[in-house]
Amino acid sequence: MSIIGTTLLKDIFSRPQVQKPSDILEHLDNELKLTLNQNMDGERPNDGMDIIVCEIDIKTYYARFSSAMRPFIVYQNGEQLYFKGSRSSIGGQMKEEKIFEDVELQLTKGDLIYMFSDGYPDQFGGPLGKKFKMVRLRNLLKDIYQKPMEEQYNYVKSNFELWKSDLEQVDDVLFMGIKI
Repeated sequence: MSIIGTTLLKDIFSRPQVQKPSDILEHLDNELKLTLNQNMDGERPNDGMDIIVCEIDIKTYYARFSSAMRPFIVYQNGEQLYFKGSRSSIGGQMKEEKIFEDVELQLTKGDLIYMFSDGYPDQFGGPLGKKFKMVRLRNLLKDIYQKPMEEQYNYVKSNFELWKSDLEQVDDVLFMGIKI
C-alpha cells in the first residue's frame, strides 16, 4: 500500500486543481479505489491506508492539515491541541461519500506538531501486555514537549522499546515531531 500510495501522491501533487490537503486526500481515495478496482458492487479488496497531509508556509507559519483516520497533536503556548482527523480511511471501506476536512492553524515560532502512525499507540506491552493507547501517548507528550527535540526523539524511541519489551512489534512505526 505504501508504494502504491507514494506513486499516486507524486502524480496528485502535480495537478493544478489540487489546492489544499483535503483535495489531496479526496484524489488519493478516488485513485486508490480505481487502482485496486474497489467499487460499490461485488467482491473487492478491502485494502486502505491512514494518512495525514500537512502543509506549512515556512514564511508565515500558516499550516493546513487533513487526516484520514490519524489524529495529530499541536502544542501552542504550552497547550496541547488534539485533532482526531476524519473517520474515513483512504480506500478500504466503501462509503457513498467520504469527507476529508482541512484544519487550519496559524502557528508561531516554537510551536510543536506531532504526527504518528498507529504503530506506536497500538503496540502491545507494559506489565499487562496491553496496547499503549492514545491516552498514554498524549501524556508522554505532555511530559516531554518542552525538552529539546533530540531529547524528545530519544525518549519516544526508548519508551517504545521499554513498552514493547520482548513482545513482537505489531506494525510499522512512524513518529514525527516538528518544531516551528
